[in-house]
Order: sequence, then C-alpha cells, then structure tokens
Amino acid sequence: MQQPVVLPEKLRFWGIGGIGMSALAQHLHHKGHRITGYDREPSYQTALLERLGIAVDYQPHPERIEEVEGIVYTPAISGDFPEWEAVKRLAKPTWRRAQALAHCLASYEVLAVAGAHGKTSTSAIITWLLHALGETPTAFVGGIMQNFGSNYVRGKNKWAVVEADEYDKALLLLHPAHAILQSVEPDHLEIYGSPAGVLEAYRAFFHQVKGLCVGPKSLPDLGRPLIRYELLRYSSKEGDVTFRYRWENKVREAHWRQIGRHFAENAAAALTLLELIGYPINSLTEALRSFDGIQRRMEIHRVNERYIIVSDYAHHPTEIRRTLQAIREAFPAFSTVAVFQPHLYSRTAFFAKDFAEALSYADEVVLLPIYAAREPSTPSVSSRLISQHLSKASREIVPLDMDMEYFSFLLLREKVVVALLGAGDIYRWVGPLYDYLRQESK
Repeated sequence: MQQPVVLPEKLRFWGIGGIGMSALAQHLHHKGHRITGYDREPSYQTALLERLGIAVDYQPHPERIEEVEGIVYTPAISGDFPEWEAVKRLAKPTWRRAQALAHCLASYEVLAVAGAHGKTSTSAIITWLLHALGETPTAFVGGIMQNFGSNYVRGKNKWAVVEADEYDKALLLLHPAHAILQSVEPDHLEIYGSPAGVLEAYRAFFHQVKGLCVGPKSLPDLGRPLIRYELLRYSSKEGDVTFRYRWENKVREAHWRQIGRHFAENAAAALTLLELIGYPINSLTEALRSFDGIQRRMEIHRVNERYIIVSDYAHHPTEIRRTLQAIREAFPAFSTVAVFQPHLYSRTAFFAKDFAEALSYADEVVLLPIYAAREPSTPSVSSRLISQHLSKASREIVPLDMDMEYFSFLLLREKVVVALLGAGDIYRWVGPLYDYLRQESK
C-alpha cells in the first residue's frame, strides 16, 4: 500500500466552510492536526467546525500565516486573496483540496464514486450501509448525511468512501480499491474544454482503479472490465418505494423511503458494489430501509396539505429533469413550480437550451440570477439565456434576499410543490418560504 504523505501539524484552510473542505478539516482535526480556517460567512458547516474547537475567521487575517506550517485551499479562492502575499513572502507550502485529500487517503482502501450525477447520494448510501453492518468507514461526502448530521464520518476500519470529483481534475489524483462511475455526461467544460476531454478524464480514472468497477448499463466502453447494473422496476406509494435491479444475471429487490428513480439507481449501484466485495445482500437491503437521506438531495418539507417545498442541489440539466420527474411521480395531484438558481456563467452558457428543456417538466419556472461562485462576472451571460428557450410560463427575479411576498402568486394555487433547485445559496430560502406559506395559507 502506498505510504501516506505527511501534512504538517498546523494548517490553515481557505474556504473551510465548503462541503468538501469542511470534511477534510474535520478529518485532519481528528488526526491531531491544529486547524484554523477562513470563509466568507458563517454556515452549517462552519458552525459544526467551531463546535469541534476549530477557529474560523470571516475576514482575511494575513498575520495568521506566521502561525501555521501550510495552507490547504479551494480553487475558488482568488489570486488576490489578501493572505496569499504572506504565504509567498514566508514560503509556506500549499495544497489544493484535492491534493490534501489524496494524501489523507493513501493509507486507506478507497471506495470512490465518480460521474456527473449521483456522487453524493451514492457515497452517502455506501457509508450508511457499511455503518449499519458494523463496519463504519471513514467518509468524505459532498452533502450533510441525515443519519450522521455531518458530511464527514470518522471511521473504524480500512475503508474510506469518497467522491471522485471531476472538478479540478480531483479524480485523477485517486487510485481507488474499487469504484462506481455513474455517468460520463459533460460538465465543468471550463476545465476540460470539450465533452471529449471529460470522457478522457473518466477513462484515465477508470484505469487507476485497482479492483472492481461498477456502472450503469448505459455507460460506454471505457477500455476495462465493468460490472453493469440496471434498474428494472420502480414504484412509489405513499412514501414507500420498491425497486428491482439487476447486475449481470442476478436480480435483486429493495425497499426504502427515498423517492426518485435516480435515487433508486444510486442505491442499486451501492448495493451492487458492496455485494460484490463480500457483504450479504439480505443485510444490505435491510440496512437500506433506515437510510434517512441527504440535505439538499430531494429534501422534502411539507408545509401543509396545500404546499410542499423540495430543496435539491440539481445544477445540471439531467439532474433537474430527474428531480422534476421524481416530484411529478411522487405528488401527481400537485402542480410544480421550479425555482432555479443557475450555477456558473460557463455552465449556463453551454447548457442554456438544455436547462430550458429540463425545466419544462415544471408547470411554472422562476429564474434567479446566476450564482457565480469561483467565476468572474460575465455580463453577456444571464438567466435570460435560459428563459428565451422556455415554452412554459416563467418569471425572472433579481435579489436573492427579496421579500417572500414575491411568492404571493402561490397563494392563488391549490396543491403546489415548490422545487428550489441549484448548487448556490438558494437553499437559504427554505425556512423563510416555509414560514411565509404556512402563515399566509392559514
């Protein structure tokens, strides 16, 4: 087994509140490192870190650099971040988040999940199934797992569960024991340049996997053996979901509470891999029943008999389409209003028409301004690129901190699911919108 690279004891994390960064910070904290961090604003993740005793600054403090032995940072940190100058002057070593994670994983048997869609859900399911079977892995998951209340799990054995993220080419730094690849659809074209570049990265990743590779039946040939699974049947009745799937010549059936065919596919992938590496299928399917889901992944908030809010991280056209299809299937008596916050100018420009087609699965569409994240402002790209292709009724709004009375049009409708979609900060609307609809619909 590859020997781990030793990171220094005193580390400062830039962007520590990010979902991936905060998991890594927790891991190193538990390993005895002394961690401090910076982020733009408080969040669920920074509160979790602060409860562990990790100090988080919400303003840059260049003087902190003298106190640490190295920096771990997210690529979203800009080149003009005020603490950079001190790092360069003092010649402090730096690691991108993907590099630091790869170092931490070197001593584990890694179960990795890659692909444009399904990484977080599949990783969370694997983590819970192993935990329920008494083999709690170390886990770095891109969402808050409801069973654990965290995006990180401190493990007890050789396994580490991780998302092999295509962003920043992080997946190419991993050499997993086994892996799942859910999709090779293009994304992050600002990094890869073309769909062909994305596919080549997945091909290279697959060849770094030491053991088994699992993927859906639809996955193209990637030049190495692949165990393929497929969903055969899916049914949902009053929150009780049954699905049947097959891998090779084996047919399996499972029951759980998570709605959506795409979630069932993720569960099928997780069950297939764990059965293949030796865990009994009956124990796995029994454990699946107690999986409680992930925040912002088909997270359902029932306001009353008239209104349901669904918060979902969907930020790619395929994810939006699958989420809206799942909502229609689960709540056939309700109309659907999709409120979408596009994520990144580059993604919006490339997928504008595809976003419009996916959003057409809703009855009405509300478009927010683009959440720029790590990209500079691009005035020529806006949500109007999407709305010009929409055939459904649509509304465009400007400020995210607007008064909830904007949604008064919902009060004229009976039985509505409001889907809050996007990878930005649209999730902040869940509480205010819930309170507004509950109060005004009395």
